[in-house]
Amino acid sequence: MMAACLLLLLCDCVSAQTGKDVSNLYDYLFSTLNYNKEIRPAIYQNISTQVEVDLLLSGLHHIDETRQQMTSVGVLTVRWKDEFLTWDPSLFGGANFIDVPQGKIWKPDLQVRNGFADFSQMGGDFMFLKIYHTGEVVWFLHKVFHTKCKMNVTFFPFDRQNCSLQIISWSNDVSSVNITGGGDGFRIDADLHHGHWKISTYSFSAFMDLNDSVISFSITLDRKPKIYILNILIPVCFLVVLSLLTFLLPNDCGEKVSYSITVLLSMSIFLTVVASMLPTNSDSISYLEIYIIAVLSVGVLIIVLSTASLRLHYRTDKRKIPDWVQRLTRLSWTLRCQHIDGYNAQYNYRTKTREHFDDKQERKEPQKSDIVVRWTDVTSALDFYMFWLFLTAITALSLAVTWLYFSQ
Repeated sequence: MMAACLLLLLCDCVSAQTGKDVSNLYDYLFSTLNYNKEIRPAIYQNISTQVEVDLLLSGLHHIDETRQQMTSVGVLTVRWKDEFLTWDPSLFGGANFIDVPQGKIWKPDLQVRNGFADFSQMGGDFMFLKIYHTGEVVWFLHKVFHTKCKMNVTFFPFDRQNCSLQIISWSNDVSSVNITGGGDGFRIDADLHHGHWKISTYSFSAFMDLNDSVISFSITLDRKPKIYILNILIPVCFLVVLSLLTFLLPNDCGEKVSYSITVLLSMSIFLTVVASMLPTNSDSISYLEIYIIAVLSVGVLIIVLSTASLRLHYRTDKRKIPDWVQRLTRLSWTLRCQHIDGYNAQYNYRTKTREHFDDKQERKEPQKSDIVVRWTDVTSALDFYMFWLFLTAITALSLAVTWLYFSQ
């Protein structure tokens, strides 16, 4: 007897809607109540409909620096209250929600404000909306977004870009539809990964612009520089070192100009290969591109100076060397810490006057001013000065570019 009473009590507490209950509910909402989807679902039309929008960003497809466009994928969750779609669940077998096609009821005409694509209806006729007995409507939208994104590639490949996705109710102003952020706000899918970009920060904000209600989902993108460091920066540094080594080659080797031309051609071919990796954007030019152009200019100057050095190297001693050139040449000997004895031995005691000493006469130590400077000495000094000049210039340029990158 006790078991039978408990069974009856449980049966009274449990209710389950049937297909007939859902059909009756459907007829009640759209036939009996004579629902009109063209009318905004507010009993008092002077009160705006509050629309909550959440975004789950699930993927970044492409970031186009040339077109300044971001292609992303996400799921929008839109909620609002339809005051014309309410019912008592006890009258319909306990049915507290119903799924209807999105074209069956009123919905906010949401559009991407900063989009690239043509305006079209969000969602599709195959999508359903969930309506609760309180009138709350939930609309899930999966969409590919093509949005504008102003790119500044000045600090490439260590640049940071700020992009946003702005949602607006196109046909209704804030007095009719007020868009706000929902409880979830803006979320990033844990599986979202991109080979070239990393999302560092993200946020959302709702605001009013020219009497229109707008919600903006913003992300900050940091470029992953590893591939550019390995494929651009390090090879460029190697080519710079090879270019500077031109001044360490002796003029008598016969391969000085051909070596510098080979290095320049290697640099040109390398730049052709990496041109596709550099962002093509005329609105802003990266410091890296300026640095590469400077390095290429250095390579051209090295070829010009090497040619001029060879021209001077094979001049005859009948051509007089200007005094200031001789002084600079002797100064290079001092800067290189080369001894006079070494030079006398190297040049077979090329002094202005020849002195004869006997065994008893003390030999006088020659001075640098006594040594005859030849054109071969001039070209050696020229290589010495140019090596340190270009090394200093390249080092200063590299440090300046590095400082600019770290100062961003």
